[in-house]
Amino acid sequence: MDDRPFNLQPPAAKPRGPQNIAEFWARARSQPGGIQAMVAARRAKAAAAEQKDGQNDVEMADSNEAEEPAETEAEESTETPDINAVRAELLQQTQAALATSNWALDFLSLLISREMPTQATSTLSQETRATVGLGTLGATMLAAPTALAQSRETEMRMTAIGQRYLALDNCISMAKPAQSRLEHQIQAEEKYWAEVSTVKEAGFRVARMAQEPQTMCVSFGFLNAAPEFKNSGIAPLRRADDGSVKLELGRRGGGSRRIRVRILENDKVVGQSSLPDPLPENATLVDRVKDARNTIFAQELWHEINREARTLGGRNVRMSRSSVTYAMSPTSTMSVELASLEEENAKDTADSPRPKDDVAETLSLALALQLSHAHKINERRREDRNAVQTSAPVYSLLGPIVSWFEHERNIAQFIQHLLAYSKALRSAGLPASVLVREPLVRTPPGAGTAADSENIGPVLYSPPAVEFDVDITPQSRLRVMVKPPQSDGPRYAVWTLPPPPSSQPGSGNPLQSVFPPSPDEYFDANDAVWYINGAVPRALTAHSMLVLEGLKGNSSSGEEGLARWATRSDEKGLMDETRGLGIGFEFTFSEGGPELKVTGAFAEGGEKVSRQWVWGLGSQAGEALEDVVRQVLSSCLDT
Repeated sequence: MDDRPFNLQPPAAKPRGPQNIAEFWARARSQPGGIQAMVAARRAKAAAAEQKDGQNDVEMADSNEAEEPAETEAEESTETPDINAVRAELLQQTQAALATSNWALDFLSLLISREMPTQATSTLSQETRATVGLGTLGATMLAAPTALAQSRETEMRMTAIGQRYLALDNCISMAKPAQSRLEHQIQAEEKYWAEVSTVKEAGFRVARMAQEPQTMCVSFGFLNAAPEFKNSGIAPLRRADDGSVKLELGRRGGGSRRIRVRILENDKVVGQSSLPDPLPENATLVDRVKDARNTIFAQELWHEINREARTLGGRNVRMSRSSVTYAMSPTSTMSVELASLEEENAKDTADSPRPKDDVAETLSLALALQLSHAHKINERRREDRNAVQTSAPVYSLLGPIVSWFEHERNIAQFIQHLLAYSKALRSAGLPASVLVREPLVRTPPGAGTAADSENIGPVLYSPPAVEFDVDITPQSRLRVMVKPPQSDGPRYAVWTLPPPPSSQPGSGNPLQSVFPPSPDEYFDANDAVWYINGAVPRALTAHSMLVLEGLKGNSSSGEEGLARWATRSDEKGLMDETRGLGIGFEFTFSEGGPELKVTGAFAEGGEKVSRQWVWGLGSQAGEALEDVVRQVLSSCLDT
């Protein structure tokens, strides 16, 4: 192989001796017995050499002379080769390989120059062409075809053509199944992407999955939802064999669910919110995505209702495994639960409409609107750069509804009190009245720029206050405002109203001076009722003073008799300080309802007489309070 001009095989490794003392020492220690055995062997060898005769000495000398060149060659072989020598050797071998390839190319070009001179000219070197010339080298067929082979040439050609046709037919038969499979795949892809396009046109965001870029997914969740549900609003859109889209819902694969509100009276359902029908098996992809969105919204709403219910135990809200209930009254209850559409559809739902279905439907819609409002609040909080980003607070969903029912209950109870007082005063012939003023629900400022859920949120969270105008007498008028309950309960504000313009000019409301209401709000309805109980006799006392002033012209005592009259110390009547005559008023509440009691001490037939008149809810038509007052005061002035 050394005679070849260009050898591609690597050169054989040359023997290499120790290069330094450390390497020699390592090799010596690696031998059996170590350095001691080597030294002992050399000493034994030297001792044996001394004992030999001269002939052996001559042979040893010859052997030493023979070993010296070998050691010299080993030492020379261990020398590092020169880089220039290596480069020169590499160039020499490269030039030899190039020359060999040129000779081979010229040989082949001359060989074909007789049959294809044009092609041979393009590859033949100029030196060879000038020296040898074209067509000087050729090749001859050693074995010519026989006559039999020449006669079967046509048959063999037709056989070859037939074999080609058979191979082509086999290829076609194999391509037809592939064609049908490809057409099926094309139809499946067209059907798949058509359904995906409808989902995108419906407003849902469609993109590739981060973990599986080859799979599309749809996002139908809510960016402002709770952390437990924020990442659950994405579902892969996988293609089935027939091209339909498989919507993988994951944790929502248990079926469609909705929030259902029920109104129960004495454990009997009198109202229930409606539930949609479950989706059919051939539902479109858009309907399935919308159903998944509504399901995850209902699940989040149910989750937040349970979170809030744990904080409303002191407001008659109770939790169970499958529902959250609120006792609206001793006999009426509101129940909220997460219902499965499939299970409810399997039950008998052929009941007739219930009387409070509209109330249950309104409550279900209010819960959904309040959760949407909470999502908007989360969005505003996230957009505020100065706000401290904390964990999601407990949403107030049931709290406003509870406040509404408590507010309605407080108003109903207060109206019953006022109507009872008004009826008792009317039974005494007084022009008492109660006028309810409920302000209209107004759209908050900025409604033109805010979303609908943001506009309805403040209305749902804060029910409007209700005002009551209470007329005891034409001069004594009150206004009571019942405000919705807050964290510390409902509040009642009371203030006096001026008399109507048709009253006597210059007269004011006597309650403002003799019994003014507290400037602070009352936190209990009993406190407001207590004030009205005290205001009625004082208002009647002021009215009796006006009657007394009107009687002074008809009395025999005149101004002197009127001067003896004054208001009692408790301001609940009039009395003659010299004779112990007078009239007193008292407004109390008994088992039968409020009662107005009038006690009169007057002279009749020269004797002092005491009499009491009582008017209440069950009083029959009889003497009017105005006539009683005039009768008592007239008899006192004439004596």
